[in-house]
Amino acid sequence: MDLVGKMLAGRYDIIEEVGKGGMANVYKAQDHFLNRFVAIKVLKEELSDDKEFVHRFNTEAQAAARISNPHVVSIYDVGFENGLYYIVMEYIEGITLKEYIEKKHNLSWREAAEFAAQICEGLDAAHKQSVIHRDIKPQNIIMTADNVLKVTDFGIARATSQATTTNSSSTIGTVHYLSPEQARGGYTNEKTDIYSLGVVLYEMLTGRLPFNDSTAVAIAIKHIQEKPILPRILNSDIPESMEYIVMKAMNKEQNLRYASAEDFLADLRKVIANPNAKLNVKPVVDADMEATRKRSAIGDDEIENYERNRRAESKEYKEYAEKMDKEMEERRLRNLDRKQAIKAQKKKERRITIAAVLAAILVIAGLGFTFSALSGGSITSLFTGTEKIDIPNVIDMKLTDAQKKYKSEGFSIVKKSERASDKEAGTILEQDPPAGNSVTKKADIIINVVVSAGSQNKTVDDYSNMKSEDAKKKIEESGFKANIVEQESSSVEKGFVISQMPVSGTSVSEGALITLYVSTGDAKKDNDESKENTSGDDKVSKPSGATSNNSSNNTTSNSNNTSSNGASNAGTDNGSSQTNSGNTNSGNGTSNEVGSGTSDSTSSGETSGDSLKPSN
Repeated sequence: MDLVGKMLAGRYDIIEEVGKGGMANVYKAQDHFLNRFVAIKVLKEELSDDKEFVHRFNTEAQAAARISNPHVVSIYDVGFENGLYYIVMEYIEGITLKEYIEKKHNLSWREAAEFAAQICEGLDAAHKQSVIHRDIKPQNIIMTADNVLKVTDFGIARATSQATTTNSSSTIGTVHYLSPEQARGGYTNEKTDIYSLGVVLYEMLTGRLPFNDSTAVAIAIKHIQEKPILPRILNSDIPESMEYIVMKAMNKEQNLRYASAEDFLADLRKVIANPNAKLNVKPVVDADMEATRKRSAIGDDEIENYERNRRAESKEYKEYAEKMDKEMEERRLRNLDRKQAIKAQKKKERRITIAAVLAAILVIAGLGFTFSALSGGSITSLFTGTEKIDIPNVIDMKLTDAQKKYKSEGFSIVKKSERASDKEAGTILEQDPPAGNSVTKKADIIINVVVSAGSQNKTVDDYSNMKSEDAKKKIEESGFKANIVEQESSSVEKGFVISQMPVSGTSVSEGALITLYVSTGDAKKDNDESKENTSGDDKVSKPSGATSNNSSNNTTSNSNNTSSNGASNAGTDNGSSQTNSGNTNSGNGTSNEVGSGTSDSTSSGETSGDSLKPSN
């Protein structure tokens, strides 16, 4: 029945058929409820009439839906519609492991071990949910583009509560990967999946199946009775530890296989980490064989017929085995001869290389002596690399020009930093090491330079009528330097800025000097204040050459008194004279004013009083 273009359960729109199997067809569909792609496996119509199989199909698919693991394809839904039984699963873009093996023939032992470990993780998750797959084969393992493996097709899986019974009437599985107990129609459990995974690992390592024959029955009997060729005979690159793992998983006795997928996984991880790891070691195909089928169990009559045929062909098998042994020995000898030939060739090449190196050293030494003789240099500099070279002067050059000019001479001009300057941007201002220094000549000599960032001008603010201290602080915060010049002013208070240079609004470079003209006050006004301050109780002029002794009876004359016989000059201040005991001797005195407003009084006479003695 062609289901493409139809819809199941009112939500699954079937887009295309993507695979066929012995039991079911697989379709890609769109889930309109959850807006995602899904894979739908639809049971073939001829199996829909087998009530026992359909019952198991439904119950076991529901059991598999409980499994949650990144290496198991998730099951979303199980349903029945219009006589069709179907399972809705996770849709994965990729190829099957079978296709990958056919493409590469045989995998490296490490890749095969890593793939087997992923499958083991999926089986371990299933077994812990009491679900046995029973049809592990590369066709049922999907590989994503990221090399992630996912086990699929749990359609014939069994919950262990129902699957651990003997079913002698039929067997289900793919004959090449069938376990001995499945071939007998006997007791199946988790170790059945371990055997099948051992066959898959054998195929990945060797590129061939362990058992093959012209009929499915013959292959099934080989699973029961024969031992496979050891993997290392077919592929000598396989470590012994890996061979041990494969053969233990494929042991025909269930109790001698790995007890669980978890134990199988543990040994795989040990060998992946260390191929020499010590494990718990104890001393022509028809289409029918590739498909999963419901088959009759292998009976005694078939086994007897197989034995009869095998005995008849024993001579042929013996000759084949002898031929294989002979080929293996010849291959070993060829490999040994090839390795010896390679070893001898390498020794010869080493001798030739050593001779060539010695010859080259002699030639270089001869050239060095010749160079030394012609140039007067030292031959040791040729070998020790002590030849000196002078550092060029790159200051005031453009950085790009310097780099271009000196690159061919082995110098690398590297910009270490830049700063503002009145020189054009890109001009070199400093260099390290300095020009003229001698350094050892080598392939790359680095000269670190400081480069001009160009003129970064700022606008000058207006500092007039500000206190000089505040103006200076503001100037320095703006990145300029301050210069203070004092100047008399009758209009600007002392300590405040009269004017500035350059004037406000001028554009200057960072760090420029700004001169502030600061008021010292009005000189005339200060003189008048000085005159007023020379009178009063607090200012006293003492005559020279006399000692004044103040007493409680002293008196002070008015500031306008003029001493007798004294002359008053322009700019002269009549100072006050202090008398003791009310008696004053006047003499010739002159009062000269100092520009600061201080009055010095000089007297040629003597001042007498109760407490003074006349001078001699």
